[in-house]
Amino acid sequence: MDTNMWDKQETVRLLKGAPGTQYQEADDANKAIIRDWVRSLLQKQPVTVTFTKADGTVRDMHCTLDWDRIPADKQPQDVPVEKLLETKKRKQPDEHSIRVFDLDKKEWRSFRFDRLKKVSAELNFN
Repeated sequence: MDTNMWDKQETVRLLKGAPGTQYQEADDANKAIIRDWVRSLLQKQPVTVTFTKADGTVRDMHCTLDWDRIPADKQPQDVPVEKLLETKKRKQPDEHSIRVFDLDKKEWRSFRFDRLKKVSAELNFN
């Protein structure tokens, strides 16, 4: 399923008044709260997220933003800001998606918050 098909299906869902995900139904302030909460959780530990991919399939991804769990060779290298500005202009990141490290594939991947179905994490009280 291509992105246009997904957008069309979402439009039909909204016109019919069908319920969406908590993120889709939230106002801007609550969307920011959800994004911050998920990002904070990812920075502390591995999390399993279930989301709908652009092709319409549902995927579970075991991922993190905890630098201690990301191999050193996969971590972004420190580059001075001046050097970044010299080489190319960077586009503004999409606030409705997040780039995470997939612990199973050992690569960086991303997902959109509006396609997020479930967030699972194990709580440790050590």
